[in-house]
Amino acid sequence: MRPSHSRTTLATLALAAALALAPAPARAEEEESLLYTGVVGVGSVVCTLVYSPLKVVYAASGLVVSGLAWMWTLGNTDVAGPIFTAAVGGDYVLMPAHLEGKQDLHFTGR
Repeated sequence: MRPSHSRTTLATLALAAALALAPAPARAEEEESLLYTGVVGVGSVVCTLVYSPLKVVYAASGLVVSGLAWMWTLGNTDVAGPIFTAAVGGDYVLMPAHLEGKQDLHFTGR
């Protein structure tokens, strides 16, 4: 074997070893990220179990008040509409992005 081939072979083996060993820290970060994502997902589900019923009761109450306002004003949707929109709009489910602060949680509609 000529010296240039042995250097090329040695460089190739060194590169292959470096590439084979490089993903190990990335896998550890990936597992940590997967654990974090799982914990945030479970937290989202648990918080939604408490939050959603409260939001549904609020929305139902808003529907009743909106209907009464509409009847009281003889069908004036300028009065009843904003009540309806505020009560029924908004988020009904807490997403992981809400818990992480990446997305705002809207209890009422806009």
